[in-house]
Amino acid sequence: MLMSHAAILVLQGLSGALVGVVLFYLLGSLLLREWVRIDAYQLSLSMAVAFLVAIVCEVSLGKLYYLVMGDHLWQYRVWPIHDGYTSVLNFIIWPVYGYYLYFFHYVLQQKSVEIRPHWLKGLVSGFDGPLLEILANGFFLLFYGTFYFYYLPDDMRHFTSIQVIPLYMVMGVILTLLLEPLLKKPPRWHYPALFYLAGVGFVLAG
Repeated sequence: MLMSHAAILVLQGLSGALVGVVLFYLLGSLLLREWVRIDAYQLSLSMAVAFLVAIVCEVSLGKLYYLVMGDHLWQYRVWPIHDGYTSVLNFIIWPVYGYYLYFFHYVLQQKSVEIRPHWLKGLVSGFDGPLLEILANGFFLLFYGTFYFYYLPDDMRHFTSIQVIPLYMVMGVILTLLLEPLLKKPPRWHYPALFYLAGVGFVLAG
């Protein structure tokens, strides 16, 4: 029995997410020269909050860019929704960005590197976000022959764009301001569940 097109796309998204999960875990462990011990709750919370914030921000900020500049900055090529500003597969892909942030902050903590005020951590997204986009598009082009998302400006060969840096910074600051207080609260598993379900609801609304 042949798989449906939707099932094939989900498997493509899962394959990309799996590569990211393995890569970021190995990179974090390599930087610390020991296997990272994961806090399941904090990791889940980071992934769920990042998913909701990122998917809402990319649609909202993408539309704001269009209003100001009169053209799209990016368009999703794989299972697009919300007028092409995001993809159904981002219920799989965006949580991996939260996974990455968990390891990034964990390494900083273990190395006794402290950034104050805490919201400044969010500005880092303006630099790591575009780099991760290049990896994501490179993966989809290499294995599936298509851009996952396509940037209309060609300053970075359509993999990403310099113009997206300030948008990532805005998203990163919002994410940091929301996530930091939640991480300090006593663990309550309904937090990651609610954030993830809210993100899924936003996807279904597209």
